[in-house]
Amino acid sequence: MTNLSAPSPGNISQAITNVTMDGEVLSVPLKVTYIITIIFNSITCPVTVALNLLVTMAVKRRPRLQSYANILLACLAVTDALTGLLVQPTYIIWKILQKLGGINTEIIYNLHILFLVAVTLSSALHLMLVTCERLMAIKYTFVYPYLVTTINIKVAVTVFWVLSLCCTIIRRPFVKQLFNDAMGEKIGNVIIIIIMISCIVFIVTSYAILYKETAHQQNRIKTQQLLQEEVERFFKEKKALKTTIYVVGAVLLCFSPGAVSTIFDIPYSASWIITIVMLNSLLNPLVYCWRQREMRRFVFQISSRAVAAID
Repeated sequence: MTNLSAPSPGNISQAITNVTMDGEVLSVPLKVTYIITIIFNSITCPVTVALNLLVTMAVKRRPRLQSYANILLACLAVTDALTGLLVQPTYIIWKILQKLGGINTEIIYNLHILFLVAVTLSSALHLMLVTCERLMAIKYTFVYPYLVTTINIKVAVTVFWVLSLCCTIIRRPFVKQLFNDAMGEKIGNVIIIIIMISCIVFIVTSYAILYKETAHQQNRIKTQQLLQEEVERFFKEKKALKTTIYVVGAVLLCFSPGAVSTIFDIPYSASWIITIVMLNSLLNPLVYCWRQREMRRFVFQISSRAVAAID
């Protein structure tokens, strides 16, 4: 939580408008921020859940969408749906209780941070997995059929979820006999930082390699007489690559304010930073629908039927 500086003795009007809540001094702008973020998350929460579940259903029901790239995006959509099911509701309840004042918000705050860390870390690992699949498909085409299989995807997703949950639990340990709170939090934070940095380095390096590889393939298409089947496969893989690039861009867009504020020690409202991070889970399914016509048709067709049923 951001600490706000106390008003100067001469500014009486500011001093009058300040209130005490949970031991903190909250100014009117901060109270307004709480209200706005509560309303914003209350609106986006059900939309986030619905869109990501529809994306998952589209990949499951439409054979044309059941490529390995889309299966991994569906796994990422499940993670994003959990943001709307767990992270945003606990945030809303926490902020409402904090706004009311006089209520112990420690339990709901701990739950919110628990869900936020687990889902964010899992999303980063899934994004690395999506990038790895694109790297295999375009750069290492010969080993792609052997390494990227349904079984391997299930194993990788399961391992990443277990890793995310273990890191989150270590960071806020429930078994105090193993670690004290301070030690557990330090160990958990170090592990999480290492994982996040590794994900970033891997993703950046992979896209640098993919950029060079796609440029090389395009030059081959222009200068050599390649089989039509090979050309079509390349453009299909390139289209899927662009989708993952937009997804990564959405993640960077949503995470950049918090990263910049942390690195340069710029004062910020934690409520807005958390809200922008959670907004990424809403942007991802919109990117999928924008980039894939078949998925867009399925999602909006089901949505139209649901609206008609309600009417």
